[in-house]
Amino acid sequence: GLRGRRGRVLPTVQRHRPLLYVNEQADLPAMPCPGGPVCEFGLCESDFEALGSFAAAGLRATELVLARAADALVKGRIPISGAVVVRTPKGELVEVTVGQNGRIPPPSGHDEEEDAGGIGYPTDHGETGALRQIQDASAPDWANAVFATSLSPCIMCFRSIEWLWSLGLRRVVIAESKSFGGTADRVAALDGMVLVRLCNRRAVGMMRRFARTFPWDWAADIGEVPPADLGLLRQLRTEGSALGPQFIAQLRASGKGAAVFKPPDGRVAAMASDDRHSSGGNEVRSAAMQAMGLAGSAVNLREAAFAVLALPGAEVLDMQAFGRVSLGACELFRPAALLTDVPVEAGLGSLLKAAGVEVFVCAGRSG
Repeated sequence: GLRGRRGRVLPTVQRHRPLLYVNEQADLPAMPCPGGPVCEFGLCESDFEALGSFAAAGLRATELVLARAADALVKGRIPISGAVVVRTPKGELVEVTVGQNGRIPPPSGHDEEEDAGGIGYPTDHGETGALRQIQDASAPDWANAVFATSLSPCIMCFRSIEWLWSLGLRRVVIAESKSFGGTADRVAALDGMVLVRLCNRRAVGMMRRFARTFPWDWAADIGEVPPADLGLLRQLRTEGSALGPQFIAQLRASGKGAAVFKPPDGRVAAMASDDRHSSGGNEVRSAAMQAMGLAGSAVNLREAAFAVLALPGAEVLDMQAFGRVSLGACELFRPAALLTDVPVEAGLGSLLKAAGVEVFVCAGRSG
């Protein structure tokens, strides 16, 4: 089994989903820079020549993510980070945001904004952690931005890049994808996207070191720790069960938009409101994303019941209301059950079903 930071032995990661691997035999050639100064991470502008006039922005963004990842590793945190740098019409570089993986909380005494509760924020990966820091997602000039990440994106982070692509993002840098293949090919397939896919030795080394030292956290971060308690799902499947309507009523009474209920007794792990309207449509601040994050890293979402309310007056829960990045979080963490108060739109429902998420429509919607 896998031994986590908390010292308990957990079941071995499931083998039928080959997402998790640490390639100890990977060929790591030296990274020569034929021209230009070399930064402390062995990079120079020529590594980003595919970005054309945005090469300097690509270098700056990658330096930011690797520096943040190195700092995280020193603190015993997951060394996965993301950053956005915009190139202005005058050629100036503006650092929009830098964020990091929040599954492991910062050490005590460190005042870091991404996890004030000290319980971890699992929906903060490198990309989503960076995006959650943006107060107004409509403000950056995404068409002139470079998004860099220290590791190939998971499906949740791909959905965040896909959302930014719809806003004009056309340049992404991945520092390494040997430790985790992820969705790099899907990023590259986005129409008009320029992807720089590096194999940075420092990045690979950081990922290997963390994965060997803390295999449970590495696995849990991509939803690969199997569920141990599916009692809530079994109860929801029971014909005539009052549990689903009870969860929906509890969520509605709270005035929030989404909630996570944890086993064994269905206690509330977290509830959250939708803050997209006050953050320029920031998809990482949807009610669903925030509820899953606030539930904390100790909750295995594959055992939890996850409830989401439709917008007032809506007859279905569609992608716009649920959120594309929220879908990615469900595809990654695969909660045991998703409860809604209205039917789920067919396209969204098909994607959830493909991810193995069981949907329950609970009667009793008021008003």
